[in-house]
Order: sequence, then C-alpha cells, then structure tokens
Amino acid sequence: MKKILSLFVLISFLSCNDDQDSNSESNNTILGRWHLVGFEQTVMYDFKTDLRYSIYSSNGEFGETETSAIPNPNPWYIENQKIFIDLHFGNISSSELNFRNNGNVVDFLNEEGSITTTLFREGYNYSSN
Repeated sequence: MKKILSLFVLISFLSCNDDQDSNSESNNTILGRWHLVGFEQTVMYDFKTDLRYSIYSSNGEFGETETSAIPNPNPWYIENQKIFIDLHFGNISSSELNFRNNGNVVDFLNEEGSITTTLFREGYNYSSN
C-alpha cells in the first residue's frame, strides 16, 4: 500500500506544472495561420513546418494557403527560444517569441526586449485584449 501511495504522490508531483496559466507550453507553437496586428484585414502569415507563407487580402477574407499565398515562402526555424526567418537576399530576421493569451497572441521581441511585431491566431478575437 505504501508503494502505491508513493507512486501516486510521485506521479502527481511530476504532472504538476508551475505555469498552469494562459501561457501553457502546449499552446505555444507558431504553427498555423496568424493575423498581423495593425494589418488584420490585409496580411496573414501561415507558418507550416519550416516555411512561412504570406497571404494578402483586399477585403479581409483570406484564401487557402495553397492557392492564395504569394510565391517564394520564407524558410524559418526556432533555436534557443528565438525564431529565425529567412527574408531572402541574405536577410535573416531573428526575434524572441513571447506567447500570451493561451498561445493565441505572440509578440516578436528584438534584442532589447521591445515588441517589433504582434500576431494573433486566425479565429481569435484580438479586440478583447
């Protein structure tokens, strides 16, 4: 009985997470479709496994990535909590990612920690922030 109780306590302890709030790591992924704050009706980024696609709209409606994204997507990767996006022609953007609102909003931070870009997930009501 003592072993079962000890095992239960150990499993309970290991399953605890110090960060049970809106920044749950399980939601902190850049994969998916994101609106660019300030350009919500005109710019959307779709982050696939290793490519970022840009989709533009003139009426706030965004088509499917396969048919509506501009050619030449940007390769990207994450290393040491920073995202690196190849903007082509020798230009690489690097930013620290700061997820918030249960992973529905992400701020891109520069070296000084200032926000350079904010994105929010497709379907998320950013105006409620």
